[in-house]
Amino acid sequence: MLKLNNQDRGSGKTTKIIELMEEDELALCLVPYYGIKRSLFPKELQKRVISARSFKNVYDELQGRRCNKIYIDELLYSNFFIAELFYNFGRRSDISIIVYGTDNS
Repeated sequence: MLKLNNQDRGSGKTTKIIELMEEDELALCLVPYYGIKRSLFPKELQKRVISARSFKNVYDELQGRRCNKIYIDELLYSNFFIAELFYNFGRRSDISIIVYGTDNS
């Protein structure tokens, strides 16, 4: 499943992801920058937050990890990157890809 949640800036997207991750031990989160991981996510969740800029980095980080959902915090990734992520993990491995972000286009 691929789900896109386009919300305004400051509407609580990261807070929602944190709440969802606390409810689901097998959920991971993908953020574009390491600083987002360190400053916005609680220490106990940081092991399940992946900071990666390319699909190869994400793929390497996911090797050997079990997950049922991948939350993407922010739409800084290209549509192609999100499609590639969904195709390789969502469709093939039955992992839900859920995006929370703001589209300014």
